[in-house]
Amino acid sequence: MTLDETERRYVEELLSAMRGPCEAQFPDASTLISEEFANEFRATLLIHHYFLKAPLAMTSFEAAFVRAARAAGHTVNPAPDGQRFWDVEVDGKRISLKSTAAANLRVGLLHISKLCEAAWIQDMRSAALREDATKRLFAEYTGAVDSIIQLRLFKNRAFYELVEIPTDILAQVADVPRAEFAPDGPTIGIPVGKNPPDFTLKLDRSDAKVTLANINKNVCTVLGTWQLQVE
Repeated sequence: MTLDETERRYVEELLSAMRGPCEAQFPDASTLISEEFANEFRATLLIHHYFLKAPLAMTSFEAAFVRAARAAGHTVNPAPDGQRFWDVEVDGKRISLKSTAAANLRVGLLHISKLCEAAWIQDMRSAALREDATKRLFAEYTGAVDSIIQLRLFKNRAFYELVEIPTDILAQVADVPRAEFAPDGPTIGIPVGKNPPDFTLKLDRSDAKVTLANINKNVCTVLGTWQLQVE
């Protein structure tokens, strides 16, 4: 194949990007992460960082995740249109994919600003109503989703981290006492009384959404980290 000057330049720049500096580590064992998955995902990160000069955002993260999982031989099925809670099914495991590049990321704590929408929050005017609706929502969520996988980008460090949050910890919402739902927009450390909690549940009335804050990384699985060169 003969390349013209523009094509040749792009190919050279792309190849250079894919061979750019990258220190990858895989701290916690996972059946998802194999050499094939790691190589495919790494290539996408490098292309975005060194070639496109843009972070791996949510839409491209989903595409990169699916591509890597398929390259590794997993059976992958995107969620059907209209599916509320999860994005992709890998070997029968239903996964919600999240990404963040927020400026205030904390090393040991994760944050999911919008786990899901919850329009009913603004209409719940008593602790009993908030408790019932919240517990029904989380029972539905944990019945539908096996895990949450979040890609975190620490921009100033050019450092990516892929973390799996088990939805088992969200099942603890079922044990929260009614008194914790007394405020209009409750913020509840779960499990109640544990310090530090596994996570903090926030019912955001202003945006009608459920937020998970202060997710303790010690109860999660760090699937991989990638240290790239600061540009």
